[in-house]
Amino acid sequence: MSTIKLKRSAVAGKVPATSDLGLGEVALNTYDGRIYVKKSVGGTDSIVTFSGSSASENNVHVVAYTGNGSLRVYSMPAIPKGDQYISVYLNGVLQHITEYSFSGQSLTFNDAPLASDAIEIRIYDALVASVTLRDFKTFTYTFNSSQTTFSGADDNNQTLAYDPTKISVYANGVKLVDGLDFTASNGTSIVLDQAIGAGTVEISTMSLASFVDHDVLKPIHTPLTASTLNQVVDTFSGAQYRTAKYLVQMTQGTNYHATEVLLIHDGTTVYMTEYGTIFSNASLGTIDGDINADNVRLLVSPTTTNTTIKAQRIQVGV
Repeated sequence: MSTIKLKRSAVAGKVPATSDLGLGEVALNTYDGRIYVKKSVGGTDSIVTFSGSSASENNVHVVAYTGNGSLRVYSMPAIPKGDQYISVYLNGVLQHITEYSFSGQSLTFNDAPLASDAIEIRIYDALVASVTLRDFKTFTYTFNSSQTTFSGADDNNQTLAYDPTKISVYANGVKLVDGLDFTASNGTSIVLDQAIGAGTVEISTMSLASFVDHDVLKPIHTPLTASTLNQVVDTFSGAQYRTAKYLVQMTQGTNYHATEVLLIHDGTTVYMTEYGTIFSNASLGTIDGDINADNVRLLVSPTTTNTTIKAQRIQVGV
């Protein structure tokens, strides 16, 4: 019998690009246990992620300006991951993506907005498949006299807590039926329908534990059309995070460059080291960092035009 295998990766966090998949093709990440497919809406391709337990959240950054008739470049509150993650409005009218361009945290209009024009820029962070876990715990209560209610600290000094309907109860090894043999509705105690003279009650719970942090683990995608020095490709709050590690990929045509960066700051100065640098033909750029208005910035100076920067950032709080 032949075995059919899909496109797959065993690298943690590895996500296929839209160019890696055809429509109708499926890819797997065997380390993360996730499935990826490509969809196309109105000619725009994107990757959809499926996992055993997932959640979705949207983080929207908004900034507003007033035009003066001459200024074309405006600062954005975050770096868009692509055209589909940014909306620009003039006097409430959504602008076509051909009317502006962006690089790092700078948006440039083709024509300067008129004096008194109301400008609104929205950046979207779409988080899909946020980490969601089930925390399995067992509580054991041993007693010598008739008892119907069990709560508080158990034999191991663990305090009973559970999500209703996510619980199993055993009396002297016999599984009880929720709603018939016991009641568990308040998350902190269970009540047996009939008292047990003596023995052991074991309670197994599958409590929900989840977290979403929009900044601790963050993907970055920044096309750099010019070769200007020290272009901003990422920024984060220096007041909230002290240390950051980046895995950076630079691509220009068939040239590829990868490196890792570790940085820390003291509130005024960024200290960083770069290591593990490899490239296919020649170096595509240099990396630096600084602090601007309490924000730590990662800066890239590409050696040529039309260099695309992709990165993953991991952070540690102050």
